[in-house]
Amino acid sequence: MSEHDDSLSPKERELIASLKEIVSLSENMRIKLERAQKELSSLQATLSSERRSMIELKEENQHLREVLQNWRNRMNSVLEQLGEIK
Repeated sequence: MSEHDDSLSPKERELIASLKEIVSLSENMRIKLERAQKELSSLQATLSSERRSMIELKEENQHLREVLQNWRNRMNSVLEQLGEIK
């Protein structure tokens, strides 16, 4: 306590101590909130990256389905032609 604290009443000292505790708790809460915001930001970036990856995989999957369907159609056509040759 400072030299000015001697002129304060016990109630005023108690209030100042309470305010200091509130300041300390507020600072701790601010630090925790900043950490949580950074973690949330990191998780959102990861989520965005995973979403982009999922979209790319869906597009690739669709392309491969189309390729497979084309091959299936060609093979059926070849088998039909072979059947007609007999």
